[in-house]
Amino acid sequence: MLLIEQGDADAGLSGLQERYGRRILHFVRGLVRDAHLAQDVTQEVFEKVYLKSHLYQHGTNLRAWLFEVARNQALSALRARRRTPRPISSLSSHADDDDDQDLLESIPEIRENRDLEEREFMQAFAKAVDDLPERYRTVFNLCVREGRPYQEAADLLGLPTGTVAIRIMRARKRLFQALSRHLGRLRRPPACFQ
Repeated sequence: MLLIEQGDADAGLSGLQERYGRRILHFVRGLVRDAHLAQDVTQEVFEKVYLKSHLYQHGTNLRAWLFEVARNQALSALRARRRTPRPISSLSSHADDDDDQDLLESIPEIRENRDLEEREFMQAFAKAVDDLPERYRTVFNLCVREGRPYQEAADLLGLPTGTVAIRIMRARKRLFQALSRHLGRLRRPPACFQ
């Protein structure tokens, strides 16, 4: 680490890779369970060590610091892999081996136009709000639909601000339960549920 900080990064990184490279590779492979990805992540670990060498505090456990960097890089790689779409070739077909079913046919059809579903949801939403008990519907309409601050709604209704907040929370919970069958079909749930 001193060599890296003194500007001799090649010698410093070579020494670290020679001493810790195989152990870090095995550690990362155990986390990502993919030999090729583990090699990539291990290289990224040493890149990070070079870029973040100023964060290492001399006198502390270098091995522990390196393995913490390796763990963070491995977890980042796993998160990135989850976000990356899988190629069609990795999808398994449910057809028999004798059946020449095209793999593309096993992919669910994406519906382009969801306007009808969203209109249906908004009608169900309006009905669910109307079906709320009066005490919940009033604060929900004031704060969520009209956008008034909790304090202003509390002053208008002569209630403590905490009571308004609790009633809105309970109204959202009731609405979520009433509309749960619709929520999975929407591109994006309404803001009042977030």
